[in-house]
Amino acid sequence: MHYLLLFVSLILATAPAAVIACEGECIVGITNAFLGNYTDPIRMTMEQIAQQISYSIPNQPPPFQTINYLQPILDAYNNGAYDGMENAIFPSYFHGKCLRDGVTPPGCPNPDCDVVCGTPGSLVHFYSKLRYIAFDQTRRGLQALSAPGNDAYNQLEQAVLDSVHQGSNSRRDGRLSRYGLSYARRSDDDDVRSQLKNIMDNLSSTMERVCGGTGSGSTNGLPDCSWASPMKEYILTFP
Repeated sequence: MHYLLLFVSLILATAPAAVIACEGECIVGITNAFLGNYTDPIRMTMEQIAQQISYSIPNQPPPFQTINYLQPILDAYNNGAYDGMENAIFPSYFHGKCLRDGVTPPGCPNPDCDVVCGTPGSLVHFYSKLRYIAFDQTRRGLQALSAPGNDAYNQLEQAVLDSVHQGSNSRRDGRLSRYGLSYARRSDDDDVRSQLKNIMDNLSSTMERVCGGTGSGSTNGLPDCSWASPMKEYILTFP
């Protein structure tokens, strides 16, 4: 993706001259790199979700309108994205000195360290794990905000209901005259809430497909959310 190449080019040009293992600027740089990488996959995931929401609303507003309904979820995700991503990588998985029986193994701290620890060489050697951590943290963060019970989801739900009400007010509905306006509206609202929940429940599998997995738990290396070459190059700019 062109965004990644531009991003990595910029961070390569401004990489720090020296750092002890992956600490400080190294942690910040790698965390921000993955957050930047996921800009496009998140956008594509939300576009697909917005399209599904459009189809579920009786008056079918265009996806460029319904994607605005998802903005509260994106805003809430972005507010906590950095802390969540950093913690998922450092120190939840990669941390500590690279030692085996008290001795620093060959290739540690750089360029290829086969001990799980907090150095660039370790991140490069276990890049498949690092790549999955970044993916899993991203989808889990978005999925958590895409379930009923939080403010971001409530705002999404209300925007969808408002769109339904606006559409129903501009057309005749046979059920309204038969059962009454309030009953029909409650029934319609319940249907919309149920459909919306089902759509948002699929956000995780939608993102998996965007990243090259099957959407059913088989990630197949996530080829479209890997960025292995430029990311390894960038990681190794940190001593």
